[in-house]
Amino acid sequence: MFRMLRLEAKRSVALALFLVLAALTRVFLWMDVQEWAAAWTPLLFSMRSTALTGLPAVLAAGIWHGGRERRSGVTELFAATPRSGPVRLLPAVVVLAGAAVLAVAAVTGWAAAGVSGRATFNDGQWPLGLAVGLLAVAAVALLGLGIGRLAPAPVAAPLGAVLLFLVLVLGAAGDGRPVNRLVDTVLPMLPVTDGFHRVLPALSAAQILWFTGLGVTGVLLAVAATTRTRALAAIPAAAGLGLGVLVAPAGAIAPAPGATALVCATEDARVCVTRVHSRALPDLLGPARTVLDAFAAVPGGPRRVQEDQLSWMLDADRGAPGTGDPDTVLIGLSYRTRQGGIRWKPDDVRDMVARGALVDQRCYAEGAEGWPRADAATRAVTTLLLGTSPDRLGPEARTVHDSLRALPAEERARRIGEARAAGLTCGDPMAALTGEGAVR
Repeated sequence: MFRMLRLEAKRSVALALFLVLAALTRVFLWMDVQEWAAAWTPLLFSMRSTALTGLPAVLAAGIWHGGRERRSGVTELFAATPRSGPVRLLPAVVVLAGAAVLAVAAVTGWAAAGVSGRATFNDGQWPLGLAVGLLAVAAVALLGLGIGRLAPAPVAAPLGAVLLFLVLVLGAAGDGRPVNRLVDTVLPMLPVTDGFHRVLPALSAAQILWFTGLGVTGVLLAVAATTRTRALAAIPAAAGLGLGVLVAPAGAIAPAPGATALVCATEDARVCVTRVHSRALPDLLGPARTVLDAFAAVPGGPRRVQEDQLSWMLDADRGAPGTGDPDTVLIGLSYRTRQGGIRWKPDDVRDMVARGALVDQRCYAEGAEGWPRADAATRAVTTLLLGTSPDRLGPEARTVHDSLRALPAEERARRIGEARAAGLTCGDPMAALTGEGAVR
């Protein structure tokens, strides 16, 4: 058997498929490396997203491989051998599906090795999701083999790849949120998720049923000899899809409380981040303490700096703008990574915290009414309190900055406190700074 597998690997497209699929998956995953390099759930999402380009190549290889006997005109010759059809096809099935699975598994292992040294939260559920991705690759390879046995024409392989790519693109169109049980079960890609959420095991179970049925259908199509047996071959796929839809959850993802649990700095309990981003705490600590100290003399100034525990992408119940806790500066930390961890320039982090300390940024979307005045007020105050150079301020912000600087310390602090109260309740912080009163 080993000799037969080795011969099959040499004379088939298995080696080419392995190299092409590994390269496609590696390149596609590397383009997104900053999103997943320090957390397991983003890795799972990015890894499964490689199916968009990888699976069409797998299907094309399977179709081409399955049709080689009929294209070469040796079908009757092979049928006359003592070995039955299923036995003759076994090496092709093992080699083709094995090459596809090994290619994706190799890239998955490379990515997982990198994440394992950086991730700070592990719910233990990501291996199942990655395993489902490997099952999907094997199922598509087997389906391609079965289709190739039915349609050996050279045009069938590229046509199948194009059609599958279009199906995947159209199925994944939209904002990436869960659509319905059918779509969530059928698509090998996952709905958009992040480090604050997890993929429900029920979805993985549903996809296991679907892809197992699809793979069995591919094998049965490959060995089917009559129209009736070919029609019956669709039963496993239909059964797997039906059972999968019944098992699939209404929502494919759910919050992960363990990921969003707060981790506070031992040096200063006023500065906290989520557990999944605890590597960012050293980068945040210094700038956050600088901002808190700068606002210490401001009446009603902030007392804590904390990472927002709600996802801007997926958590709809975030409360109305302007209703947050005035004592806490909520900041959103990027999921991006650089040099093996989540890092930012200290000045960028400091400016981000300072803006959040003065206004609720949900009240002032960039380009919306009120944003230019709020932005100018924020720049003027943060520049003044942090002692940075005002040379890059705009005309309005520079005027406010200079007028505040000329005021007595007590009056200056009072106006900044009023501006902060207005900015955190969707008012007009500029009016407070100029002495006009905090009006809406």
